Amino acid sequence: MNKAISKLLIMAVIILAVVSLDLKINLFPSATVSNEEAAMRQTDELERLELEIAEHFKARSEHFSVSYTGDKQELSDKMTEIVRAALGHDDYTAYILESYIYTIRSWGNRSTIAIEARYRESLEQTAAVDREAAKALAAIIEPGMNDHEKVKAIHDWIVTNVEYDQSLTRYTAYDAVTSGKAVCQGYSLLGYKMLKESGIPVLIAEGTVNTGEHAWNMVQLDGKWYHLDLTWDDPVTKTDSAGGAAAPVSKSTDNVVRYNYYLKTDEELRTDHGWTKTYPAADTVYADVIRELEQQGEKAERERFGKLKLALGLHWLEPEYTVSDAEQLRTLIASALKSRASSLEFRYVEGDRFPEALKAAFRDVSVAAGYRASYEPFGSDDSLLVRIQLEY
Repeated sequence: MNKAISKLLIMAVIILAVVSLDLKINLFPSATVSNEEAAMRQTDELERLELEIAEHFKARSEHFSVSYTGDKQELSDKMTEIVRAALGHDDYTAYILESYIYTIRSWGNRSTIAIEARYRESLEQTAAVDREAAKALAAIIEPGMNDHEKVKAIHDWIVTNVEYDQSLTRYTAYDAVTSGKAVCQGYSLLGYKMLKESGIPVLIAEGTVNTGEHAWNMVQLDGKWYHLDLTWDDPVTKTDSAGGAAAPVSKSTDNVVRYNYYLKTDEELRTDHGWTKTYPAADTVYADVIRELEQQGEKAERERFGKLKLALGLHWLEPEYTVSDAEQLRTLIASALKSRASSLEFRYVEGDRFPEALKAAFRDVSVAAGYRASYEPFGSDDSLLVRIQLEY
């Protein structure tokens, strides 16, 4: 009996030793996992906070509170960064937020963040923008349109239906669709709304131009990003006086839509736009893309892109429509007069030298003829689009 009890006691001691050993063996791995989990929980908590704030901004909440569990110093250090990240979830919300302030109250590892926000556009006003945008899209987007055609249709509708607000008081898409006037931010917001609704990836970009701060869009087509400045393509008469980016005096009488700032590369836009924020690289020349698409696919698709190329004026970049210098201009005019042509249209590369070159070309001809010439900037490369009427 005593021997049996002794054996049981020995076995109990062995079991306890094994359990104790097991606890000691797992002691440090448990601590390591705990530290990793704590760091992950901290990251998850910051991400949750960012998403929650983003939802409140999107809902146009003016006064709201969010809670946070974790290192209060880290929260304080990263709070501004968190709010900016929250605004990065939706460009439309970011650019109608007028201002915000926040306060943090902490007890131990628990914090409450109270945020007060002011918006330039209410939720009801955004709903009105949605309705007007949907109505416009139903009118201009035709069945079977490709994304390239949709971008042009939206661009054309906005620049012909919105006028630059010379009073510099209308900043929103709501202003644009209700009053027909807005500054560059309103153009960009309406462009963002309509392009996104059409399934086109779009951003709002910001930077500076010669008259101050400015905003425009970036658009993605077939995986490539481009700049799209709706404000600067508006058919308006502009002034160089101060008062915001591209402050216009009035609508152009010809009401012709321009494409000087339509789907441009970084290099093309940097001639008169600057920006410091990081945006997707725009390094594909759109004229090259259209030229390639015009030669691919079925006949119907090739024809669609051929029409688009003409409508955008990209054919002026082709050699047969381009006059490079004074000598080539002289030859062209002499040939036109010999055949008694009534008009000429072409792109002249050396824009600043054109008036002098034109006079010289007509001085050298032997045919008695008069002419009327009109020209305007083409793109941002200093070239001109020239139209000449010939009279005999």
